[in-house]
Amino acid sequence: MHSWIQGICSEYDAIITPAAIGEAPVGLEATGDPIFCTIWTYLGVPAVSLPLMEGENDMPVGVQVVSSFGDDARLLRSARWLAGKVASES
Repeated sequence: MHSWIQGICSEYDAIITPAAIGEAPVGLEATGDPIFCTIWTYLGVPAVSLPLMEGENDMPVGVQVVSSFGDDARLLRSARWLAGKVASES
C-alpha cells in the first residue's frame, strides 16, 4: 500500500475528486471517460461515485469520494454525509 494515501487519509476523512471528465453523456451508448477512477483502482482503495451536480445538458456530474485501503465504513459515512449536505443546500 502506498504510504502517501494512508498519510492523507489519516489526516482527512476522505478525498473528493471528479468521477469523470464533465457530465455524463446523453444516451446509453457510453458512460464517459473513467480517467479519474484509474489511480484509485490501481491503488486498490475504496471509492464511490455520487451524481451530485448537473451539467449543461441536465445530465449528472459525478463526484468521487475516496478513502484508505480497508476503510470502507468511513468512506461510506463520508459519502452519505456529503450527499446529505449537497441535498440540503439545493
